[in-house]
Order: sequence, then structure tokens, then C-alpha cells
Amino acid sequence: MQIFCSSLKKLFLALILLSGAGCQTQAPSPQVTAFQETVMTVSYRILVGHSLSELQVEQIRALIRTTFEEIDAVYNKWNPNSELSHLNRLKAGEIKPLSPGLFQFFQRIDTLVHLSHGRFDPTVEPLQKLWKSRLEQNQMPSEQEIANLKSCIGWDKIHFADGTFYKEDSRTQLDLGGIAKGWCVDLLIQRLNQAGFDNLYVEWGGDIRTSGLHPHHRPWNVYISRLGDSDPRHALAYVSLKDQAIATSGDYFQYWTLKEDGQETTYCHIFNPLTLKPLEVKAGSIASASLIADDCLTADGLAKVLMLFDSKEEAEDWIKQAQLGTPNLSYWMITR
Repeated sequence: MQIFCSSLKKLFLALILLSGAGCQTQAPSPQVTAFQETVMTVSYRILVGHSLSELQVEQIRALIRTTFEEIDAVYNKWNPNSELSHLNRLKAGEIKPLSPGLFQFFQRIDTLVHLSHGRFDPTVEPLQKLWKSRLEQNQMPSEQEIANLKSCIGWDKIHFADGTFYKEDSRTQLDLGGIAKGWCVDLLIQRLNQAGFDNLYVEWGGDIRTSGLHPHHRPWNVYISRLGDSDPRHALAYVSLKDQAIATSGDYFQYWTLKEDGQETTYCHIFNPLTLKPLEVKAGSIASASLIADDCLTADGLAKVLMLFDSKEEAEDWIKQAQLGTPNLSYWMITR
């Protein structure tokens, strides 16, 4: 058996630069003040739709810095000192108070878990660790190894209703990477609005939310490019965002191809908590899903849910039901 693992960083940069199925914007006009940098290995871009004084520029920079520091200190599993990392190390039944921000975040996740019928579930972290460790060793995890984890996977294995947190199984761990970017974008929009800045475009790692209008008194315009084709003339869709968010999920960030008995099976980095397996990349599978919602957390989470269906038709049946209770959802999907 042979295994080939792609480079996550290399593919992610290709997505940003070539926009495989993500979103791109037009270059900022002279009336737009831009802030951009790389934080936690991911680039952000914030556009403010009017000229700013030096004092306002410093005010915005400070707000951006403190928001990203909060994301790292609370939600980042790669930071061993983050609040999330402390929760992941708790023993079964050990109770710990939650910060107000993380408690609110868990409440929002709870809504998405139920809306997705369990397809969105951050407790897949132990499953991800098992599969990735085995795939990197040129092998599949055994059925017994997967079965042993079943009792620690599931949103119902954690409890936080009273503002404190505990888990039923010491092995249960959370990975918030699938939705923390969208949450951060929402926080930036919210805090910039509260500071008096109304016309905004905020993007972090391809997750986008806008507020107000572009200086040309129009919505903020983006386009969704086709897989592997960043030419705007071939765009899948042109989108005008006014107080809306858009996020894209795809199977091309990280993948492994196993060769055995003359057959190849390719798995991507997205894990299905219902099947306890990573998604297969194959003919007919969903390669990319983009979703518009009123906030970026919802767009981020539900775009990933769309990836977790066996076919585009099943995904569309689900999202049409979701639209009944969650207004203003629009979506685009690309299949292989």
C-alpha cells in the first residue's frame, strides 16, 4: 500500500491566489482603507469604505489585534494554553466554568448541530487524530479502532447548559477550526460597527462578511470562481453582498490517496461524524460548496455541512428544508 499526502499550506495558498472555488473581490478603490496581514498562518483582509484619520487607523488596528488575540486565546486548539485546549484535557466529569464568549459560541454551535442533524459536530477531533495518524503511516485505521472511538464522539457527550463545561468521556475533544474563522469575522464586523465604522468588507481565509455599502454606493461585489479556474469571465456566480456573509468549503485543502490492489481511494480532510470516516474524493462527490447567510458563522458551518452528503441532490434536499427556518440562505455547489 502506498500513500500520498498533499501539503495543506501549499493547497491553501493556491485557493487564495487562484480561488479554486472560493470568492475574490475587485481591487480596492482609492476611497477604501485596507488592513491586511497574516494571523495564525491565515491571511485576513479588512476594507473600510471611507477615508480614515490616523487616530481611526490606530483604533481599528488595535481592535483587529485584540480580536485575533482573543480567537487564539480561546478557540485555537493549536495553542496549548487556549481555553479550548484546557477543555480538551479535562477528565470525564471534571467541571470547568466557560468564558462568556465561548459559552455563547457553544450555543450557536448547538443550533447548527441540530439544524444539520448531527452532520456538523466539532467533537470529531479524536476521529481526525486517529485517521490522520494511520494515513500518515500508509495504512487505514482498523474497524476496531474506529468502533472504540464511537462512544466519545457526539455533541451529546459534552454539557454546558449552565455556563460550566464537562464531558462524559475523557477522550472527547473539540476542534473548532471548521467554524472559528466565521465567528472571528462576525466579531470583527460587530466590533467595528460598535466603534462607528459601518461600511465594511471583512475576509479571513476566504470567509467573508460585509456591512453597509461600498464607497460607490453599491453592495460589495465578489465572484465565485470555478474549480481550478480563477478567471472572472468563467465565474460560477457574481454576488453582491449587503450585510451578508459567504463562506466556501472544499475537498482540496488536504487529502491522502491510498493505493491497494491496483485501486486508489482518495480521502480529504473533512470528517463525517455520522460515518466516522473522512470524505472520499470521487466522481460525483461534492468538491466545493459556497453558501450565503446573514452571518459568517452560519455560512461557514452550513457550507461544510453541504459537503457531507453523498450527492448534490441529497444536499439540496437538506438545504431547502433548512431555508424554511433559516432565512436568506443561498448556495452553489460543484461536483466532481
